[in-house]
Amino acid sequence: MGRRKLYRRILCVVLVASIIYTAYYVYDYLDHMIPNRIHLIVNEDERFNFQLPIKAEIISESSEVSFLNESNIPANAVRLNLKDEFSLNSSSTGSYKLEIKFLGIFHFKDIEVSVIESTKLMPCGFPVGIYLEMDGILVIGSSKVTDQNGVSIEPAYSVLKSGDYIVNINGYPVTSKEELIDFVQLSKGREMVVTIRRNKEISNVKLKAVETAPDDYKIGVWVRDDTQGIGTLTYMNSRGEFGALGHGVSDVDTGGLLEVDNGVLYETDIITIIKGESGTPGGLSGIIDYQEKASLGIIVANTTEGIFGQGNGQLLSRMEHEFLEIGLKQDIKLGPAYIRCQVDGSLKDYKIEITKIDKSDYNLSKGMEIKVIDEELLNITNGIVQGMSGSPIIQNGKLIGAVTHVFVQDSTKGYGIFVENMLLSSINTVE
Repeated sequence: MGRRKLYRRILCVVLVASIIYTAYYVYDYLDHMIPNRIHLIVNEDERFNFQLPIKAEIISESSEVSFLNESNIPANAVRLNLKDEFSLNSSSTGSYKLEIKFLGIFHFKDIEVSVIESTKLMPCGFPVGIYLEMDGILVIGSSKVTDQNGVSIEPAYSVLKSGDYIVNINGYPVTSKEELIDFVQLSKGREMVVTIRRNKEISNVKLKAVETAPDDYKIGVWVRDDTQGIGTLTYMNSRGEFGALGHGVSDVDTGGLLEVDNGVLYETDIITIIKGESGTPGGLSGIIDYQEKASLGIIVANTTEGIFGQGNGQLLSRMEHEFLEIGLKQDIKLGPAYIRCQVDGSLKDYKIEITKIDKSDYNLSKGMEIKVIDEELLNITNGIVQGMSGSPIIQNGKLIGAVTHVFVQDSTKGYGIFVENMLLSSINTVE
């Protein structure tokens, strides 16, 4: 009898655990399949299909967003199977909210509805040089220094951390590595009040430089005040406002998104192409022309969805391609599409397949999985290589997104971001 009771208890525990696991899995699956945010174009009917075999009620909390389904239910609510298609329309731009309820009772989640103006953009696809100046001096790490007596000391240990930004010393702004060195020398080993920005919060710390040689002082900190690289311009609008990369510029050492004060876009020439191989991403290698006459515009924002800024006359003179309507994520279909890039000296559209669409917002820069199938591009690069980030993705005559990442183990495959996410990021950070 004792064993039977033990077995029953074990079975009950297993059953309860299975139910909890199943419930969590179902919740997580539904949460991923029903987006947290959708976009509408003002005064245009947008169709949606979550393709879920469950019934729910969707409620609009604003009369500005209405359902177009035939129903005797008020216009601000509709009951439907989530495997059925439904349509939404809004007459005003702005942000609104939809509520999802199961069985008309249980609140599941809210969906943010962003309504934007009808937009046409010119897909670009040509490489650009990117130069960014940081908003402060980025701390990469600290190290020990040796004083005049031969004692090894690490003055910045536990005071400054990797990822901190030094913005002031003794109340004076610091904008370059050279200025930081000057302040350290002027301190003569006296205690300094260093203002830092850590995780977006400002605080003061105290630090003493070590005299390593007569009148030579050091704080044992590795820092960076700027960065540069090559990427691809995704789009421009008619005013020359641009978006590029489709992902943010992060520091190679800390891995954090760089907090940028300003930046410049430059002309660049691709010199060599390193083909991607399994386990080793390839790349575009080129020369950035830092002359003032080679400037293409200013960079004003570095976000997780790309870099954004304003082009100058030099960039505007390159508006030689057709402007396309944007395609929202509900318009995107699995199957054929194109990426536009310049890898052999001329700008071309290359065939790809969209193999997966993730409409959730858990990783905004990885909304699509794509596969390069164009033999010409495969011969040149073996697929997607570093430097192609930002290459516009075009489907059915609409600009739908940009290439963001390559699969390290298979360079023919990669990720793309929805263009709507880039546009929303630019609106939130630039305007």
